[in-house]
Amino acid sequence: MTWDPLTIDELRLALQYIPADDRDTWVNIGNAIKTEYGEDGWPIWDEWSQGGERYNLADAKTVWRSLSPGHVPLGFVNKLATAHGWQRERREMSAGDRRRLKAEAEERRRKAAEAVEADQAKLERMREVVAEACQRVLEQHLKDTSDLPCPSPYLERKGVGAYGVLFPKRAVLVNVDSKRERVDLWAGEEVRRFYADLPKPRPDHLHFFQLRPSDVVVPLRASGGKLCSLQTINHLGTKLFPKFGRKMGCFHLIDTVGEPLPPVVAVAEGYATAASVHEATGWPVAVALDLGNMARVAPLMRSMFPQSQLVLCGDDDPETNGNPGRTKAQALAEKLGCVAAFPSMEAA
Repeated sequence: MTWDPLTIDELRLALQYIPADDRDTWVNIGNAIKTEYGEDGWPIWDEWSQGGERYNLADAKTVWRSLSPGHVPLGFVNKLATAHGWQRERREMSAGDRRRLKAEAEERRRKAAEAVEADQAKLERMREVVAEACQRVLEQHLKDTSDLPCPSPYLERKGVGAYGVLFPKRAVLVNVDSKRERVDLWAGEEVRRFYADLPKPRPDHLHFFQLRPSDVVVPLRASGGKLCSLQTINHLGTKLFPKFGRKMGCFHLIDTVGEPLPPVVAVAEGYATAASVHEATGWPVAVALDLGNMARVAPLMRSMFPQSQLVLCGDDDPETNGNPGRTKAQALAEKLGCVAAFPSMEAA
């Protein structure tokens, strides 16, 4: 079905018929508006979002920045508003009016596409400077467990050892400046002085990633071995990453020393689960960080260990509605033609 492009006034009217409380709908409409209008669509989406019961300006700004245009067309809004009872006012349009509206819509899409291209180029640059900063952190501010009788409260609570993970020698702050496209490191007492001199409110283009001496630091590498990012796990199990740090397709490998052709290679979501599987079996285990990334890391492990059977170690949580960890891991295993296993331990 084809339809004439919506005017701004028509879009605002159509949005009034759509509740802003369902988060998936909220995000999809934001994506549709950003696809059509680029950054000019923010006031329209934010105005509509304020009708939701859980509206929060800071959350809306964060989600808007994270939206990648191109996934949802503006026709999604038209279709959903119509389903909720909106009827577009019938009006006669001349061929000239239709051509003008179509040309305006095409121009908006062109500008939005240019903005997407520019954002992607900037993202790649930021990923590179963050990767370089993570390498500096690893070389200058991290250590292994050789002189630590108890390397981490988190590892002690989980009852697993340290396999390739590292620990901060001192407090470290990674300051990611998306405006200047650079990353600065502050360590020890410099961290306190940095916060003392920080303008208030904090500028939106500054993003902080802090490492504390009690944290576990998991290096995240691409398949070629390049360090791309870091994950920190604090004593409570909270896991954090630096802004713009690449995660997709990256992993931490707990390898098997002295066994170049292991019979089995496994992939798990979190570090503690992976370490537990490794200690119980001796298999090499890749830490994929989450189930979505497991779908990207599993084929990489199959390529790195072509003689080995691939096992996906999923999280089994029957108390969660639908048990998505188990269901999705089983579906992924079926798609990849491998085995899904569910360790009987506390999930990492």
